[in-house]
Order: sequence, then C-alpha cells, then structure tokens
Amino acid sequence: MPDRLYPDDPLIAASPVRGRRADRLAAVIAGLGLAASVAGTLWFLAGFIETDPGFKPATSALLLSLGLGAFAIVPCAVVLRLALSAWKNGFRKSQGLWTLLLMVPWTGLGWLLGRVEALPFLLVAAPFAVALPLIIWAGVSLWLDRGTPGVSRELGSRERDPDAAES
Repeated sequence: MPDRLYPDDPLIAASPVRGRRADRLAAVIAGLGLAASVAGTLWFLAGFIETDPGFKPATSALLLSLGLGAFAIVPCAVVLRLALSAWKNGFRKSQGLWTLLLMVPWTGLGWLLGRVEALPFLLVAAPFAVALPLIIWAGVSLWLDRGTPGVSRELGSRERDPDAAES
C-alpha cells in the first residue's frame, strides 16, 4: 500500500531483488536470538520461582522477567519480521535502518558486559553473535540498494516531469 502512495520514496520502495539467501539467513539469526532471549527469560524466571515459592513472589518475578526479557525479545522479533518481509517482498531501506537502530545498542551492551561484569563467555558473546551479523546484513543491504533503479537518492524527493512543470 505505501508503495502506491509514494512510489519514489526511498525508505519504502522495495528492492527488485526478492528471496535473497542473506535475507533468509538474517531471519534465521534473528529467530535464534529470539529463541535464546525467550529461553533466557524463562531461565531467569525459573531461578526466581525456585528461591521464592508462592503466588505473590512468582507474580512479581514473572513481571520482572518479562520486563527485562522484552529488551531482547522485542528487537529480535521485530528484526525477524523485517528479515522475513525482506526475503518475501524485497529489501526496503526502512528495514535496514530499523535493524541498525535495534541491533547497534546490543553490541555496546555486549562490550559493557564483557568489561564490567565477570560473566560466563556465552553470556558476553551472545549479544555479539546475534547483533553483529544482523548489523552487517543491514549495512551491506543498504549499501547494495543505494542505486536501485527508480528510487531517488535524496530522502523525500519526488521525480517530476519537467514538461509538466513548465505548463
């Protein structure tokens, strides 16, 4: 629908290339990140419930676990949806920008976890293992899509017929 309203908008114009393996791989990586995030949230919840039995502590533990888990679950779920959409319908620049916006903070988080806390290597490497390939996918896709035919390079610009402007 947005393609029909603003066909020359570079943020929503789809790339003519559909079904790229890189898009599918990005979806798999985001799906693995989503599964790991859900598993980590459940593990965190199980630890709380094990030490504090009862309904009231379990309810607060559930809210805390879901609240903290949402910081990882939501970005991975959104990027999974964006990657699947790019695979089915073609890559859009807005998908790449959203992926960068959601995944770049995870590289900083992984770096901070490695510097500040004495955590197991797996917990430090997990944000990097998910975020870096998705950042590379978005960056390379944006770079490859920079010269898509029919898409203007300036944001928000519209191609106009020069003959129509004179009349």
